[in-house]
Amino acid sequence: PPTAKVVGPLTGRETQILTHVGLGLSNREIGRSLDISVETVKEHVQNILRKIDADDRTQAAVWAVRKGLV
Repeated sequence: PPTAKVVGPLTGRETQILTHVGLGLSNREIGRSLDISVETVKEHVQNILRKIDADDRTQAAVWAVRKGLV
């Protein structure tokens, strides 16, 4: 199977959010946990998907697990 390539390094915040995605949290739950708006979470998630070349948050969650973030 093809391995996900990282298009750009993730920021600290993106790494935090990706860890939460990997744990199965919703954008709303992530926003509450990190004290940021749902819109901000959505922006970060889109950036993460682009950077790790994932099609959706499920692929991102699998990537996070494989990379040991979760």
